[in-house]
Amino acid sequence: MFINCHSYYSLRHGTLSPVQLAENARKHDVETIVLTDINNTSGIPQFYFACRQNGIKPVAGVDIRDKNNKQLFILIARNNHGLA
Repeated sequence: MFINCHSYYSLRHGTLSPVQLAENARKHDVETIVLTDINNTSGIPQFYFACRQNGIKPVAGVDIRDKNNKQLFILIARNNHGLA
């Protein structure tokens, strides 16, 4: 399982699209991957569908940082209710 993965929705920190993350996970036989972009959840819908297409279990979260980019929390949703 890869935890705390960032896509290009984590401005200046991630370089891959959510689809590319899912495709790379499949290439490396990863079964589960957690998308935790910094201070946003914009990539989760695209990530979810890309993972499902590639046979990867998607897990959604968010990496919470302050204005100085200091990591405060990594939140991982247990289910859809937790994501909401």
